[in-house]
Amino acid sequence: MSTRSRKEEITYKKYRKQVAKDVCQFCDLNKNSSQLLKQSKHFKIIKNILSYSLWDAVSVEDHLMIVPNKHTDTLGDLTPYEAKEFVDLIAKYEKIGYNVYARPPKSIRKTIVHQHTHLIKTKGNVKKFIFTIYKPFYIRMHR
Repeated sequence: MSTRSRKEEITYKKYRKQVAKDVCQFCDLNKNSSQLLKQSKHFKIIKNILSYSLWDAVSVEDHLMIVPNKHTDTLGDLTPYEAKEFVDLIAKYEKIGYNVYARPPKSIRKTIVHQHTHLIKTKGNVKKFIFTIYKPFYIRMHR
């Protein structure tokens, strides 16, 4: 199941075609960007401009990302001070109801190589889906 609607996925693919392949969108963000919400010493909190309509079968209310200021594709490159700041930021958003998600380095689903951690707040209204995995085998997802 995709976490984007068909319309969102088309918009996302068009956006990806427009972006220069040799430019990191996260490194390229400046202080005047409408996407930038907060900046700490080592991280940016940004609004995901191509967010998801679905996440874990519930509606998404807000979708932010924590992005290291320095270009890295792994959390393992963080210094102990940066790592502490990162965990403190996650704890702050987790406390107010955000889910935390990040893909590992070299993930084929990770479209921006710069490490970024998703902060996803859901509305909590459960959606039920029926989908086919293999011919006669059906699964119904519910919570």
